[in-house]
Amino acid sequence: MKIQLSILASACALVYPVLGQAQTVHGDSELDQVVVTATRQAVIASEALASVEVISREDIAAAGNSSLVELLSARSGIQVVSNGGAGASSSIYIRGANSGHTLVLIDGMRIGSATNGAPSLETIPLALIDRVEILRGPASALYGSDAIGGVIQIFTRKGKEGFQPSVRVGFGAENSRSLEAAVAGGVDRLRYSLVVGEDRTDGINARPTSYAGRDQDDDGFRNNYVNGSLTVGFRERDEIGLSVFHTDGRSWYDAGKTYDSYLDKQTDTASVYMRNQITGDWASTVKVGYSADTSHDHSTATSTSEFDTAQTQFTWQNDVALAGGSLLAAYEYLEQNVSTTTAYAKTQRNTNSLVLGWGGQLGKHNVQFNVRHDDDSQFGGETTGSAAYGYQFLPEWRVHGSIGTAFKAPTFNDLYYPLACFGSYGCFGGNADLKPEESLNREFGLVWERGATSVRATYFNNRVKNLIDWSSGIADNVATATLEGVELGLTTMVYGYRLRANVDFLEAKDKDSGNYLGRRAKESASLAIDRSTGAWTWGMELTGQGRRFDTTASNTSAKRLAGYSLLNAYVHYALAPDWSVELRANNILDRDYELAQGYGTKGANAFVALRYALH
Repeated sequence: MKIQLSILASACALVYPVLGQAQTVHGDSELDQVVVTATRQAVIASEALASVEVISREDIAAAGNSSLVELLSARSGIQVVSNGGAGASSSIYIRGANSGHTLVLIDGMRIGSATNGAPSLETIPLALIDRVEILRGPASALYGSDAIGGVIQIFTRKGKEGFQPSVRVGFGAENSRSLEAAVAGGVDRLRYSLVVGEDRTDGINARPTSYAGRDQDDDGFRNNYVNGSLTVGFRERDEIGLSVFHTDGRSWYDAGKTYDSYLDKQTDTASVYMRNQITGDWASTVKVGYSADTSHDHSTATSTSEFDTAQTQFTWQNDVALAGGSLLAAYEYLEQNVSTTTAYAKTQRNTNSLVLGWGGQLGKHNVQFNVRHDDDSQFGGETTGSAAYGYQFLPEWRVHGSIGTAFKAPTFNDLYYPLACFGSYGCFGGNADLKPEESLNREFGLVWERGATSVRATYFNNRVKNLIDWSSGIADNVATATLEGVELGLTTMVYGYRLRANVDFLEAKDKDSGNYLGRRAKESASLAIDRSTGAWTWGMELTGQGRRFDTTASNTSAKRLAGYSLLNAYVHYALAPDWSVELRANNILDRDYELAQGYGTKGANAFVALRYALH
């Protein structure tokens, strides 16, 4: 892979002056954060052998009126595409993998559409989220299908001891308005939380270059949501809990028609779990849950297409302290059902899965092994595995490497979309003989840590075969991709300022044609700085991407998207102990840019909110 030395030099110039001035800070350091997505067991983030990152509740609060998609776009290894403004269909690319190669979980529950293979991240409001964990790199050995590029796990807000009501109301550009109310608390071993709210905006013109139908109007978005949880502890270390999550969104879009087309999207999850401490070294967790992805497309006044997915999930996980480490043994069952206005040959499938893993530290050595077998009712069995090793060769230096396999099961569209032929234009349809997409990933990382400062460099090489390609009109396993890159990252504290910087280099190519994969930039970077002092909290963010092509099939100048950079800022001021004013401004320099060719993006915009939160 060719990397521009001038860009690398710039990244190094950014890092080295900071290291000399970095302060040693203990306590709530990002290095001390506990994560579970990396291994399915609680580990310190700095000890994980995978590339994992946490977006905390404080980061989410600072994001103001930004969306989850916008929040993720500033993180290392992630590139996003949205077909318009708020609520528009969005895609997430982790390390250059396809948008369907990212597994999304809400409190451990798998979400997303089994027909198009993607979740509706654009409908998940930040108000419901406590934290987000991002796992970069294949993780099918832990989670099964879809985790070729990585895993995004969303943890919803939960109660804590005491009583914490809150209300937030805000207004902003494009006639945007938001209202949320929450109540949370707990006593003894009882915890509860309830959040409800609504977001609305008149939006922007999603297709600014189109003059067909009603395409010149603004395309708005509204979203209603609710999330609740309840946990009760019993005996000494056991507990039961339940949670519900619901979003109901409607986004208007341009379809070249006189009718104002719109898309209704809902995401639902509900689960109940019981955790038992069987012995001092053995904990057992049983969870039963349900998730639904609903998509109803109203393209005209008389035409509605429906694509609904329901997923029933059962997990029994056992965590055992064994041989100086921690053993993971789990059984999972997943049943997917689809209901559509299009007649599919099959509308149901199920998967039985077994997971084994062990990880531990032996002096300066850290190891992690995982293996998983998925038995799918459609295509049979698929076994994936991963092995990782880390070595602390100096007090501040450690190195780690890993190898792992992953897969993605074909979607119901890939397999069963009804065949239709259009004369000389050829035929279009699914292929019931498709095999799963498969990948082999190797990566190597170097980390330097001191106090609150961490400098990271990671190289990865992910080869994906049996990619499902629709270019002929009939789905087929004919494509192969090579995803190779370097991620550089820095987090530190400098004279009371928190600093986070990332620079990513990516070569994502179709092996047969040599073309770059569509909408994936070779270079991307972000820089964020923030500080809290007295009643004030403020921060600034600079993000950018290099040039990329809109499609894989055509890497021509006509399909090239220009690079861009965006500057955002926010200020929070505490009027009183329980009252605060929040102001956020995005794209301050009013940059004109495209994420997808022909689709509009927001210009300079701002949002102000008033928050009451009893602490």
